Amino acid sequence: MKKMASVDFFKSLRNERHQFYLVVCEQSDADTGKYVCGGGLDLGLNDAGMEEAKKLARRFKKNPLKLKRMISCPELRTIQMADILHDEMRLKLALWREFADQFMGEYEGKPLSPSMDFSSPPSGETLESFTLRVRLGLERLLKEKDLILLVTHLRVAKVIFKLMQIEPSIAAAGKMFAVDWPEGEGIAHAREV
Repeated sequence: MKKMASVDFFKSLRNERHQFYLVVCEQSDADTGKYVCGGGLDLGLNDAGMEEAKKLARRFKKNPLKLKRMISCPELRTIQMADILHDEMRLKLALWREFADQFMGEYEGKPLSPSMDFSSPPSGETLESFTLRVRLGLERLLKEKDLILLVTHLRVAKVIFKLMQIEPSIAAAGKMFAVDWPEGEGIAHAREV
């Protein structure tokens, strides 16, 4: 297997500081029911997920973060989260396919099992292909001039953090992070807001 990507591909973007915000979508029935839901099972947020998303949105009603735009994954659960945030923050919304959840092929909709190989799901998207796709989206995002809010899935958030050499385990559903990519040789970091 090939070595996971390092931050070398971002070197051309180190001539200035980049910052964006990232929010991980709330829960769907797949989370509570413990079954696989990737990019092929387009579930919406469940009632509890909708309520938690509304609470998060109310925290940022007056948009104190000075965000200009919001980017969402194309799946229903992230679009619902983005719509709820939009109602409070009034940001322009765009859908980017690069940040779609990993397609889990034959695993989609099946109960979670420790024997499942998510790095290469049968008839699905390999972890390597998924990581490359997310990396291309991250490169595109870091070139944006506006301050962006990215609404995404937990799996995507963890890949983004790993690519930026930020501890992936800090990502969690319903959490918003300020992500900083410093100029020069500084270390990227994320903090919950």
